[in-house]
Amino acid sequence: MSNIYKHFYTLFIKEKEKLDRRISQRQDASPAPAFQTPLAVGAALLGLGVSSLLLGASEPKQKLEDHPMCGITTGGRAECYFDCEVFASSNGFTSSQIVTNLECLYDCFDSQKSGKRQQTKHCVDSLIGDVLEVGICYEADFLSPAYPDCLDTDTCPASYEGIYNNSRDCTSDICGILKGTCSTLTEMLLSKDECVREVFEQPGFILNTIQQLIQVSCSSKTSDIYTNFQQQANGVTPGDPCDPDYEYPDTTVSPDNLDYPDYTDGVMRGSNRTTNRLSPAQSVLQFPEFTIITQLNYENTRHRYPWVCSLRSTGSSPEHLCAVTLLSVPPKPTVVVGAAHCTYICKNDNEKAIPVCCCAPNEVESCVDDKTKCGDNPKVFEMTGDDVEILCGEWETGDTPMVLSGEKYNVLLPIKEIVRHPNFNTTQGAGPIGGSDIAIFKVDDISIQKKASSLRLNPICLPTKQKQTAGKQTGIHTGWSKPPPFHFVEDQAAGYLPLYRDFFKQWHYKMDIDTCRDPLLNGLFGGFLDFPSDSYYPPATVCAKDFSRQSCFSTGDSGSPLMVREKTRPMRFYAEGILSFVKGCDVFTFGGIDDDGKLWQLNQQSENPSTYTKLSCFLPWVAKQYGLEYTTSDDTDPACFESQGNPPDEEEICRITPSNLVDFIVGEVECILPFYYGGTKYDECVLFDESGFVYPIFRCPTRGSTEKIDGINSYPTTALTEGLCPDDSSDPASDLNPNIQDCDPLARRAPFSQCKNNCPGVRAFGIIGGGAALAFLGATAGIQFLAPAAAGLGAVGVAGFGGNAVAEMMCVTPYCRDRAGACCLIQPTPNNFLACPDICPV
Repeated sequence: MSNIYKHFYTLFIKEKEKLDRRISQRQDASPAPAFQTPLAVGAALLGLGVSSLLLGASEPKQKLEDHPMCGITTGGRAECYFDCEVFASSNGFTSSQIVTNLECLYDCFDSQKSGKRQQTKHCVDSLIGDVLEVGICYEADFLSPAYPDCLDTDTCPASYEGIYNNSRDCTSDICGILKGTCSTLTEMLLSKDECVREVFEQPGFILNTIQQLIQVSCSSKTSDIYTNFQQQANGVTPGDPCDPDYEYPDTTVSPDNLDYPDYTDGVMRGSNRTTNRLSPAQSVLQFPEFTIITQLNYENTRHRYPWVCSLRSTGSSPEHLCAVTLLSVPPKPTVVVGAAHCTYICKNDNEKAIPVCCCAPNEVESCVDDKTKCGDNPKVFEMTGDDVEILCGEWETGDTPMVLSGEKYNVLLPIKEIVRHPNFNTTQGAGPIGGSDIAIFKVDDISIQKKASSLRLNPICLPTKQKQTAGKQTGIHTGWSKPPPFHFVEDQAAGYLPLYRDFFKQWHYKMDIDTCRDPLLNGLFGGFLDFPSDSYYPPATVCAKDFSRQSCFSTGDSGSPLMVREKTRPMRFYAEGILSFVKGCDVFTFGGIDDDGKLWQLNQQSENPSTYTKLSCFLPWVAKQYGLEYTTSDDTDPACFESQGNPPDEEEICRITPSNLVDFIVGEVECILPFYYGGTKYDECVLFDESGFVYPIFRCPTRGSTEKIDGINSYPTTALTEGLCPDDSSDPASDLNPNIQDCDPLARRAPFSQCKNNCPGVRAFGIIGGGAALAFLGATAGIQFLAPAAAGLGAVGVAGFGGNAVAEMMCVTPYCRDRAGACCLIQPTPNNFLACPDICPV
């Protein structure tokens, strides 16, 4: 007998003895199936033995690990305020977010050159310098919750105590401050019309900070300039000045001095000012002589984050759907990750892609009855490479060519295969809330095989505990929002039409990373909520909020990475997570704020966290899909297994979070359910749709209606944007009457308010391009071509939202039977292999 067969025979005898022992130990042993016969075992071992002996040990797998250039940005710049810290008082005295470390704002305002050598100090720089050197004028905080019994300036704390230094050297009268801490130079600079305009072009939290500093530091003659301008910006006629003898500076501006972009035919022409993004651009104020727009520089994101790519539809007019992230590039396999919920598509009987609203039956935004739009029998399908593709180097999505967008390169990566995590659950009511919301994309990367380095197509770094900084964690979120329909902007916010292209451009946000939990504070008015909800967040997730609380992620943002700077290599970013879901915003208004159609506002505010799939929990699974090996010295993160919140909280009373002044007065009242809207009955909180645009706020009625259907309150569709008149204007608690049209505009009331997260209907909806993308509600009953749920633990071993019930019942992977025949989850061994335990844990 040859040596090779002697070796095989020895292996065969040993394996047979082991197999016989295992079978004899089963208490309920049944005849061995055919594949366990000696012939089959011998054949299997022969194949294994011969190949291993003839070929020798297999080559070690390539590793999924940091690329040498990972996480290094390749263009653009951070926003000037990314180093700022903000604060909002719980008693509302700050009115909104204010910057606490004022020196960070020096980078946001450049000193102006007035001659060859002479440099003029910027008005805001001068203001900040005065406050840092001298402080602000002392003002007692009579509403301080820490001093409920204080009555005067001797017993009450200062309003900004612990934030800014206070000076008691200011003088004032009934009209306000006569002499404050602002220097004469600062007051002069602040009074100039160009300073006023520039201040009102700032993002909301910076504008609020500057206005409050002026109010508590400068004379009332200077602060009144800003107060009056704010009133005009809000569509209110300024009141009479307190001092009738004071002549306010002329703040009018000649059109010849304007530096406003020329958007002839919708394309920006020559201008030396960078255009600003619609979202989060907060206002367009069209005065007779000039226009003011919130200023943010889009070019700061162009090619800055090369690892962030666009998952878009195929065809002649590709549409951005979600973001995806590069973890590895050639010469190693190109590894791309994204959100699993992004990989489903709504199609009709002809398997033609149709709007997502066609697959959202029984929802306000449903368009399933529109046969022209939806066709027959719409269903949700798994995406394939025929439906979507990946484009890297993208900055401005949509149809704008590179020559106009200024993009240096676009790299198209056709998709060969999409693999969703086996524990991602697509059953009704699950989806992103079930967790494991991650997918990988295998792509044809021939276009970058020899170009990844020259294009500087750097992947992002992988997350490890060694890279985390101690203390408060912050990060950066970047991606694209899908624009609302052009006709919606035309109807509701015409002032934004010249800026419509800005909807398509990438933006980035500074994020506060924190525990996943429902809001404790009222994001609009400050103060703690009386009845905070405590809804469920799945394991292996991480949450974050815009540090200014003045944004709300919407359609198209899903899959966007949450990026954190490394502790020892702060020039590099690692991926903490990818955006999975949100549970709605606190405030989202978009439209005119005056009767003349000159003042427009996009107001976004949210204390609700954005929830990201925690990438570190899934890296072993990701590596396995590409035939790679992933090793780490990190201990298992408990966050990979532990959920947050209290699922039974859904049994508590459904209440609102005050989101307007009337709500603030009446408090956190109960929702009135069920109700009729537009003739359709709803038993839960809903997302409202208008002209094809879905408002990202779950709402319910809080005021009754005189119109009833079967005794249930009924509201017309006009109530959403126009409000309704009270039936009895003298009764603050009066029902609303849809038949009354001639009440005072100020008497109209919004019948709907924001639902708390534990209310029925409020859910973790993933945000996919094309609509609300509620593909995991009723529409998933029709999902086609889904693989059977069964395939392994992945990295966390946590079943989805009921996703492994069948696997457990049948005791198939990721379950197994121990020696006694009991069924339990496969367990990791001390060597990090997966094996069935000898005895299942009880």
